[in-house]
Amino acid sequence: MQSNCSNKITVFIAVFLFTLTALSLEKNSDEFPFELTDAKEAFIFSAGLGLMTSFMFTPSTDFEKSEILALDKYDLNAFDRSAVSMNDRKSDIASDVLTYSLACAPLLFFADRSLNRSLPNSFTYLVMYAESVLIANGISRTVKTVFQRNRPYVYNDSLSLKDRTTSDWNLSFPSNHTVNAFNAAVFVSTVFTFTYPDSKWVPVVWSVSLSAAAAAGILRITAGEHYPTDVIAGAVLGSLTGLFIPLLHKIKNKNLSVIPVVSSEYGGLQAVVNF
Repeated sequence: MQSNCSNKITVFIAVFLFTLTALSLEKNSDEFPFELTDAKEAFIFSAGLGLMTSFMFTPSTDFEKSEILALDKYDLNAFDRSAVSMNDRKSDIASDVLTYSLACAPLLFFADRSLNRSLPNSFTYLVMYAESVLIANGISRTVKTVFQRNRPYVYNDSLSLKDRTTSDWNLSFPSNHTVNAFNAAVFVSTVFTFTYPDSKWVPVVWSVSLSAAAAAGILRITAGEHYPTDVIAGAVLGSLTGLFIPLLHKIKNKNLSVIPVVSSEYGGLQAVVNF
């Protein structure tokens, strides 16, 4: 687990440094709706890397056989209890495929050559998505270590003790698959909306991407990997990061400025339109 995290962090650092180099050579085209700033990106990446690093050095929690065998599913709330009896391996595989497919969806923006003639345009998409993934996973994994909630299959007495005590047996809340699925879905939909504001496909993109993300979350429940509340929390977190990062980089309307005006006769705001 720690090796995988280290590899991810190495990749993100490489992307970050390469992006800053590209930004120093050229600016985004005027019609492009997003922009990066060195200070902002440095802060976001530092925060994300800090969260991911703290998770790497969190010691794993040992378990006692007697404690696992003594667990009672009726100690769980009624809303989540139904997930205990679920153990569909096909759902587990399907959720992996669907989540990873959604995670690759933002790469479809690179297919639009009209927007990606400029190197910084392409890397702006890449950096924004990398930031959303980094922040989403950093928060998710930090929350997991704080709550250390047992996964549903830990309570499933029809499974062997080995199957009930995997390496991440107590990292159920929130569902990281759902976090990544909704982060990608909302990121793609938000970026598409700002990039193609007049497109008739905007509602279709939102509907399809959110439906796919919801399906990934449901599959995590039927696989016995997560409770419904894990998935709901993951959906909220992923949606927030997928929305927040594009909004944070949205270029404001340069033709419109609002200036506070105070005089002896009146006070208020003055809108200035530049043609």
